[in-house]
Amino acid sequence: MPRPTTDRHDGSLTPQFPVAEIADVHQLMAVAIGMEHEATLRYRELAAEMRRAGTMDLARLFDDLAKLEAEHEEELVRMAERTYGAAPAPVTFAWQFPETFDEDGVGVLTPYRALSIAVRNEERGFTFYAYLSAASTDPLVRERAEALARGELDHLAELRAMRRRAYHAELRKPQDRRAVHTLDELRALAGRLETRARDFDTAAANALTAIGHPAAAAMRRQAEQDAALAAGAGAAVAPSLDTAALSPASTLGLALKNAEEVFEAYMAAAEQAPDEAVMREAQRLGQHAVARLALIRSQLGEVDD
Repeated sequence: MPRPTTDRHDGSLTPQFPVAEIADVHQLMAVAIGMEHEATLRYRELAAEMRRAGTMDLARLFDDLAKLEAEHEEELVRMAERTYGAAPAPVTFAWQFPETFDEDGVGVLTPYRALSIAVRNEERGFTFYAYLSAASTDPLVRERAEALARGELDHLAELRAMRRRAYHAELRKPQDRRAVHTLDELRALAGRLETRARDFDTAAANALTAIGHPAAAAMRRQAEQDAALAAGAGAAVAPSLDTAALSPASTLGLALKNAEEVFEAYMAAAEQAPDEAVMREAQRLGQHAVARLALIRSQLGEVDD
């Protein structure tokens, strides 16, 4: 299957999202429609590849996903038409596929692995909207981006539920994380993760303060939110991380790595949740985690060693 390509734009918001600065809600809707359109196309291509490989269960799965994404795209088009009288031309995006995903790998692509590709790309969209909601100076763009991020979270919940069923069908369990079965176990996990995040974010705030960076106050507020979550989960709140010997960029890099690990831990907890209450709480914690991730990513490229 040919790998899709992306035309990089000068002035990209971040290296992860090749889109120039979004000036208004109309441009944001063009991006949102483009993301849904790309997902629809890729699911249809994957469905066709599965049929050629004789893997009909996967073909039907991707057909269903293509239909779901097409419905999401139509909803956004109708919303834009109601608001502006006409839908904007969609911005072109390309999905991120694993480096090993090629024609030779199609025959061994399981439902779990296929849905993992879909989840990863939906997470990319979720993170993009969360970044915009935190970074945009236009209040209307922030409001709409936040709404789109919530919508992506719903899409992710659907895909993760499908991936969870595929996971059980394949009798596979992750080896690198302990499962979370109850709200108490999830709160204990959150206490550990948020205490560690608080330490990294405090160190990042201190590093930004030392160089007079304007984002220092935002990082300080983020660390305070981390501490509040940790305390709410019953965790100790005394700082324990010493990064004084590191440069600001290195400190932010460590904070980013930790933020990514925390986000993945919450998403894994949501995916493996045994009931609705645990899943919803893990998703709520995941929203906090992705906002932290977006904040750190937005600053990392502006700080030099």
